[in-house]
Amino acid sequence: MRYLLVPGNNSPSHVAKCLALQAVLCARGHEARVAVSAASAGRFPGLEGCLLPDIQESDGAGYPTPEWFRDPRRLAACVQAEVELLRAWRPDRVLGVFRFTLRASAAIAGIPYDSLACGCMLPEFPGVLGFAPADPGREQQRAALEAFFRYAGARASSALAHLCAPVADIREMLKGERTFLWDFPAFEPLPPAPGVIHVGPITWPHPAGPGPELDALLANPRPLAIIASGTCVGSAAMVARMVRILRRLDYQVLVAAGGQADLMAGLVPEPQVTVLKFPPLAALLGRAALLVSHGGQMTIFEALARRVPVLVAPFQPEQAQNGVCLERLGCGARLAGPAVYLGHPGVFSRALARETDAGIERRLEALLLDPRTGERLALAQARIQRTGGVEELADRMESP
Repeated sequence: MRYLLVPGNNSPSHVAKCLALQAVLCARGHEARVAVSAASAGRFPGLEGCLLPDIQESDGAGYPTPEWFRDPRRLAACVQAEVELLRAWRPDRVLGVFRFTLRASAAIAGIPYDSLACGCMLPEFPGVLGFAPADPGREQQRAALEAFFRYAGARASSALAHLCAPVADIREMLKGERTFLWDFPAFEPLPPAPGVIHVGPITWPHPAGPGPELDALLANPRPLAIIASGTCVGSAAMVARMVRILRRLDYQVLVAAGGQADLMAGLVPEPQVTVLKFPPLAALLGRAALLVSHGGQMTIFEALARRVPVLVAPFQPEQAQNGVCLERLGCGARLAGPAVYLGHPGVFSRALARETDAGIERRLEALLLDPRTGERLALAQARIQRTGGVEELADRMESP
């Protein structure tokens, strides 16, 4: 069979999921292509031959913004390019990964369409991104997000009126004939919905292990804390602050800078601190006592699969929601209280700045010293191990 896999380009993790699935499908004798934006092709060598525009290119944001949907010409151009590729290549099925335009394009081209997404970004999600039930500001955030989802749906409907049915909520465009979820049911519980299937975390193959540049770090007897702030939006100030706190608590610290130039340049070299662009996190998390993360799900699930507790300092609502999920499972904590997001990631940095170092240390110690944390991490690990991941996703893609 022939498969076309098309990620949203707002996160490299979406591309990585497609590459993981492509490798499995090709190993099974199928033909699978991954189509990405020019910027993503620059990050992932070998993908230059199948390029598509993306509405995310309007502002390069890591999370959906009004700018993605403001210009109907951009929306229509993305759909037109997708339709042309689908008609030229004629795959048997197409999979969109957090891709808001591909559902319409597949319908126009007459190609069966599936999607891969996270539960908190479906319209069935009953909660409020980044807010636990008792958090202050919850209803204000609900109103703001629902207004955005309706606005984006209306803009998409206007742009594609001659091509597809109206869209009341843009999240509907993240659903397919089958909607596969890369989280696991206990992480983000959802009410049952037809065609919504949990397959579990999709991981991308990593190098076999750390190289010699990490020998000294791994030989150090101090507990290892890893700080990973992603590749989209970062905060050098947040990272520097967490380095200082963790060093004071006698951790050795590895900073995964994700290629963010300000992190690479802004951290002053000091003992017990290692800064690398793209360290082999999957291998190193097995040695780690703690992960401090921006809240990306791929990194979180890599940590939970190795029983590593996670502290979350988010830059957007979906990441903040992952912190809420970790707290509910007893496997992590938010470094700051909830923040109402109205379109600018600075709200999360300001919330963290309001926390004292002593307060952050108390959150960390409350998590690590709780005797139940180890049991809860073991349960989360077992739940992940029971999911099929990329192999199950490939199985289901092979089924009509």
